[in-house]
Amino acid sequence: MDKKIQLEIIWWTITAIVIVLVMFPIWSEVGTDFRYHNSNIMAVFIFMVYSRLLFVLRHTYIAKNSLMKIIFVIMSIPLFIYFMDRINEFQTFIDDNGDTSLLTQYSDRVANLTKYIRYEYLFFAVAALITVAMMPFRMILSLWRTRNRGTV
Repeated sequence: MDKKIQLEIIWWTITAIVIVLVMFPIWSEVGTDFRYHNSNIMAVFIFMVYSRLLFVLRHTYIAKNSLMKIIFVIMSIPLFIYFMDRINEFQTFIDDNGDTSLLTQYSDRVANLTKYIRYEYLFFAVAALITVAMMPFRMILSLWRTRNRGTV
């Protein structure tokens, strides 16, 4: 089996495991009945995938694919706006309603979970925002290197 295929399988497996580990406390207590469930999973996913591409791009299949790099540059703009909006909405909701309002119907059982959700969501959403902001620069640098030097 090709080394790049093995690395892709390993990285996608690690990404899935991290998503499950991060979301498990939330899923075990409240299931998917959480206001920011989808954006939370997306933040963890984007952070994992984009940070992998930022640091080990040469070991991926898009290393020599200029079209995919251009797509990543273009997609960074709406993703950046999306995560800015999600973080702003989340923080505004917390500021207006307090931590415990995240899980109002479960407030007796999951008092500590709201703190976990707040810190975990903000960590991964901000981390995804940072990696999305860095991605165009990395892809443009890689495009330049591929064109002028023949490297990634």
